[in-house]
Amino acid sequence: MSAPLFQPVLLGTDQGTYALARAFHQQYGVRSVIVSRGRSGAIANSRILDLVHTGDDSDRADLVAALLREGRERTRSAPDVPLVLMYNSDSHVELVSEHAEELSEFYRFPHLDRDKLAQVADKSHFAQICERLGLATPRTSVVRFAGADDPAWVPDPVDVTFPVVAKPANSADLENMRFPGVRKVWFLDTPQEWEDTVRVLREGGFRHDFLVQELIPGDDTHQYSAVAYVDRSGRVTALATAQVLLGEHDPMTIGNPVAMITTPLPEMMDATERILTEVGYWGFANVDAKRDPRTGVLYFMEMNARMGRNSFYATAAGADIVGALVDDVVRQVQREPRRGTHELLYSIVSPLMLPYYVRDRALRRTVVAAARRGIVHPLLYERLNLRRQGYVAAQRLNHVRKFARHYPRLSDTGF
Repeated sequence: MSAPLFQPVLLGTDQGTYALARAFHQQYGVRSVIVSRGRSGAIANSRILDLVHTGDDSDRADLVAALLREGRERTRSAPDVPLVLMYNSDSHVELVSEHAEELSEFYRFPHLDRDKLAQVADKSHFAQICERLGLATPRTSVVRFAGADDPAWVPDPVDVTFPVVAKPANSADLENMRFPGVRKVWFLDTPQEWEDTVRVLREGGFRHDFLVQELIPGDDTHQYSAVAYVDRSGRVTALATAQVLLGEHDPMTIGNPVAMITTPLPEMMDATERILTEVGYWGFANVDAKRDPRTGVLYFMEMNARMGRNSFYATAAGADIVGALVDDVVRQVQREPRRGTHELLYSIVSPLMLPYYVRDRALRRTVVAAARRGIVHPLLYERLNLRRQGYVAAQRLNHVRKFARHYPRLSDTGF
């Protein structure tokens, strides 16, 4: 069967955006168009994409206008080539949902309506879904900052034993905010640290719901990820899981995995399907979980209405997530569900770092075996592109520096 003719148009600048362009090029031989407000190293100097730069100072309205202009021009010049719109950040998910009606004049894309998206993006609502399905989820208190402008406002009481994890109920509410003390996630040991965090958020202008969650112990290797695609009929047609080996520890990016090993985890795969079916989903989703080392219980932490910046691991594992998208919105055919079954090492950091952080000996041996079969880096695709090779080398060096500063913990032995 010949490959379908279509044109991917992507929003974003990070490695996840480039990885999408790579997946489309790798499978269909098609160049992607990236519409972006920035010019990051992850998408720079590439031969597999064309960049439409809206300007560093452009706003959300400018981004929508650029998408509509690009859609109108391409539809006029090539009316028989479907435009497939993709995006991979919380703010872009909201942007597309808000403007879905006007964008759908030119683009094909999976999306949720605004009410459904608000439910899915709310981590407290996700916890309620898990409870209905009998899935373990951390005990959580919701603190509402909507009235924090009132001098008499006091936060709702926190009914969770410290230490805790604190984060916005919807990641998009904090994604583009910048104020002293801001971070992606707070790890707090005492009630006093929570009081300090409340002050930081209040003074910084945060006025949304915030979660204070039971801290599940265990290092990065106790975390798991699932990436899925759900077609318009509600069937999960692509699904892959991975165990995190190492995650970011910089306050602004903490929690983002930088090294993972893909492995089919039936318990998490089945639970992810149940969650997505329960909410009546359409599109890409990323589910995070953590296994309690004391009990072995898998706690489901959150779901994001996007595939995630590290979603290329699902492609490499054999889940064919872009194929699932194309079959659904371009070819408009039902496909057989496909799960990623290949075990491989996915890493954007130098593999030489991993011996210092993977402490479990059995897992370490598994990582060694996977590394010998080859290491997947989402940005290492254009092999003869020396500028991109140089960017990856610089990125790896920068990660060494960041981990030395923010997470200088060494394991007892190496490989």
